[in-house]
Amino acid sequence: MDTMNYNELLKDRIYIGGFEDADSVRDKVDIIVDLRAEAPEVEFDDVTRVHRPIVEDADQQEASVRRAINEVVTAYQNGKNVYFHCNGGSNRTGTVAAGTLLSLGEASTLEEAETKAKNVRPKINIKPELKNVLKVLYSNN
Repeated sequence: MDTMNYNELLKDRIYIGGFEDADSVRDKVDIIVDLRAEAPEVEFDDVTRVHRPIVEDADQQEASVRRAINEVVTAYQNGKNVYFHCNGGSNRTGTVAAGTLLSLGEASTLEEAETKAKNVRPKINIKPELKNVLKVLYSNN
């Protein structure tokens, strides 16, 4: 019996987790967004895979987070079901989850977005440098 280690951020539409679960969620999604900078090239015949790495380099970090969130939000707004993941599904995934909730109006503050994301996936742990990026991107929230 397979153990499901991915979670629903938005019911039946946006799923989050680690890279190990990308294969098991394929039948539910149209697009998989890989947030790992260290990601190998992986192709699926039945689902689109997009590589939007969140880089650790401070100069590019804000832009990489913005690109990843925009990819998820745009796919969602275009009616696609989305799965996004990093390696373990905690830091980079949590960052994009919080940003996605803020962008879609599902949360009004960063704290609320992080809490909602953690309620869905308790292992989410957004590191301070990525939390600071979110504060810059969503300074009006």
